[in-house]
Amino acid sequence: NVELKCRSVNRAVRIVEEGLKGGLDMASGGEIAANLSRLYDYVSQQLTLANLRNDEAMLIACAELIAPLRDAWMQIGVVAAAPAAKRVVNG
Repeated sequence: NVELKCRSVNRAVRIVEEGLKGGLDMASGGEIAANLSRLYDYVSQQLTLANLRNDEAMLIACAELIAPLRDAWMQIGVVAAAPAAKRVVNG
């Protein structure tokens, strides 16, 4: 279903551009924000090319690039939701 694929990929590009990249604080984010911005630019470009070329492998590669960030945010959420007495602070 080409129409559904195009809508889905376009939605993914918007999430990367507007949600992830748009949420970066470039003024105070330093090197991390700059690196994430470049990653998000690359992923957006690859998603667009994958859509144009109908290349599932490129879509999978984009998902694999973003997955570690998703996993890190999920872990942060778990730690933040834990009661303060059970949190372990290193240092």
